[in-house]
Amino acid sequence: MSTFALEKLEGVEGRQRFEKLVVDGVAPFDVFEQNVASAYKSELIGIYAVMNDVANLKSVPQTKFHPYSDGKDGLREFEFKSKHLRVYAVEQKGGKIIIIGGTKATQKKDEAEFRRLKNLLNKQFKIV
Repeated sequence: MSTFALEKLEGVEGRQRFEKLVVDGVAPFDVFEQNVASAYKSELIGIYAVMNDVANLKSVPQTKFHPYSDGKDGLREFEFKSKHLRVYAVEQKGGKIIIIGGTKATQKKDEAEFRRLKNLLNKQFKIV
C-alpha cells in the first residue's frame, strides 16, 4: 500500500492553503513540472498565477479554473487550465490539494490517474 502525505505547494501564497500530494516520497505534480518546464514554462507560470489568484479569493475566468465535477463522491474536483496544460485538484477545508498535472494531449490518461489517486487519498485521509 502506498504512503500518502501532503506538502505545502511552494509558489502559492494566500488566504487558502495549497498543498500537493506526495505518494511514496514523490509528488506527481513535481514530476509533471519537471517534464513540462522547458516546453511550457510560460504556461506553467500562468497556472501558478491563477493558483495564487484562487488562493487569494480573487475571481478568475472559468476558462482558467473551474469545478471539474460536482463532487458526487463528496470530494469536489477542480481543473486549472492553460492552452496545453491541465492541473487537477481537490478541495480541502481551507484550500486545495494539487494531485497531478498533465497536458491536453494526455488528458484522458491523466484524468484516470487523477481519480485513482484522489480515491486513494480520500480513503487514507478522509478528506470528506
